[in-house]
Amino acid sequence: MPRILIIADLHSDMWADRGRDPLAGLDLSDLDLLLIAGDLSNKGHVQWRYALDRLSAHIDLDRVHVGPGNHDYYGGRVDREDKLREAAEAAGAHFMQKTELIHEGVRLLYCTLWTDMALGGLTVEFNRMRAEDRMNDHRVIRVESEGFRRMSALHSSRIHADHKAWLDARLAAPFDGDTIVVTHHAPHPYSLRGTTGPGDLPFAYGSDLSELILARQPKMWVHGHTHQPADYEVGRTRVLNVSLGYPPEVDPGRPVGDPMTGLITWDRPAPLPSP
Repeated sequence: MPRILIIADLHSDMWADRGRDPLAGLDLSDLDLLLIAGDLSNKGHVQWRYALDRLSAHIDLDRVHVGPGNHDYYGGRVDREDKLREAAEAAGAHFMQKTELIHEGVRLLYCTLWTDMALGGLTVEFNRMRAEDRMNDHRVIRVESEGFRRMSALHSSRIHADHKAWLDARLAAPFDGDTIVVTHHAPHPYSLRGTTGPGDLPFAYGSDLSELILARQPKMWVHGHTHQPADYEVGRTRVLNVSLGYPPEVDPGRPVGDPMTGLITWDRPAPLPSP
């Protein structure tokens, strides 16, 4: 029976700084694949080598596929993903961005996604201004093709539009099997409900892709970024958050929620999310 685990927001460097391992005690050796859906660490072009070395204590890195979240670009350039690819491949893992994986009859699609800055009931222009004022993304991520300027909220929204178009095109392509979409940012406002997490900046954490989800109806859409649990359905699509989180969010001695939340198994051909 195939077994895939999807984890987001591991923030390996922050856990290592505190001498803790959020995956302590877990045996991942029987996984077919481990997908990291963003935020493996800050400064991925530098830190991924160390984060992946720590991860290798749990699983053979040839079975690990890493996709960037916002933190992975910190201290780097959003338009130089080749640096992240080099870091992943040098460690023996695989890099994902606008990537399609097919495993045992199931299709997995990964992209970071970012957001359209439209949630929250105010204008997109106002939301972009607030994001640039409040989010580290727009202070510590640069754009090399724009003279190393700080990444604007407009720029990240343009990436979102590109990633959304890629997903729509791939989901529209015929495939004889189930499809699981994996992104870092949230695809629906229901993922932002609750008393913790995005607070008054929902537009920086997710978008409302209801129209895309309902039109294409993938089997699942798995995401992270919000650091709060979410498990709901949009039409026939199950949407699941698999964030782990920062060490200060978690009492010593217990994991963030359950690191195995994103374990997916199936009897060919239909995937069945683990209970």
